[in-house]
Amino acid sequence: MKASEVRILPALDPGDSYVDAAFMLVETALDDNGDPVTTMEHVASRLVGDKTRWQVVTLGQAVPLSHAAALEWAVSFAASRNIPIVYERDSTLVPGQAAAPNAGATAHSSASK
Repeated sequence: MKASEVRILPALDPGDSYVDAAFMLVETALDDNGDPVTTMEHVASRLVGDKTRWQVVTLGQAVPLSHAAALEWAVSFAASRNIPIVYERDSTLVPGQAAAPNAGATAHSSASK
């Protein structure tokens, strides 16, 4: 799978249920010093008997990484493992600031040309 085929979507609200069989979840927040820290998880469902079970593998927790850099890494990881979706939540934005989920991928594409 190519990185350009990986979809970047806003993360669901807490309490909402994901229905995708496999995806990445990237969440960025500010630590106590005001620096961005990111958690990246690979989530996959599998059938055990007649029940669906979720497997969550944390690939990085509280990693000192900007949201854009984390998204770039997650998209690359997802593409290399045929994971079609990266959900993202950036809690470092000030209220009212619009997020552009594909901005990191676009900026990366432009910079490499």
